[in-house]
Amino acid sequence: METTIFLIGYRAVGKTTVGQKLAASLQFAFVDTDLLICEKKRASVQEIVQKESWDGFRRCEQEVLQELVGRPRSVIATGGGAILHRDLWPSLQQHALVIWLMADCEKICQRIMGDNISASARPSLTGKDVCAEVREVLAAREPLYRATADMIIDTGQFNEEEAVNEILRRLPQCFSAGAAKLVS
Repeated sequence: METTIFLIGYRAVGKTTVGQKLAASLQFAFVDTDLLICEKKRASVQEIVQKESWDGFRRCEQEVLQELVGRPRSVIATGGGAILHRDLWPSLQQHALVIWLMADCEKICQRIMGDNISASARPSLTGKDVCAEVREVLAAREPLYRATADMIIDTGQFNEEEAVNEILRRLPQCFSAGAAKLVS
């Protein structure tokens, strides 16, 4: 298997953790687009947003995603807002398998509020409290995630190991079905 796998989904659904474990299982490289953006800008996400706004961050995110198109044998964890680059996803989908890691609002809120690093590392998108922001932003992005995904994994139902095992179990189906949408 020489494919590229993109992991999409809201923050705190496990894209980085599941992605690292999936990459190790497949003997693929692991790439985190947020880390690449921070390396490129030599700043944290919070610093980039403070200096350039979310629009500046998104411009750099789009450049990074374009650079990763067709990168073989890689699992790529995208930022939660990467799905907003609607013009870019058809090209990415041609060259990659897209897996949506999702969880319900309550689970995401629990994870964000239970992780001091995550809570402080990301500036607010809406200026609202965490749970109100999750509900609002997730409602807007969910149709985009769903329309883009070749496979959907509910990480609210699985721990990281179980999520990886479920992806590995379903990968052959994706390729034999021509990457048809596979919903958990």
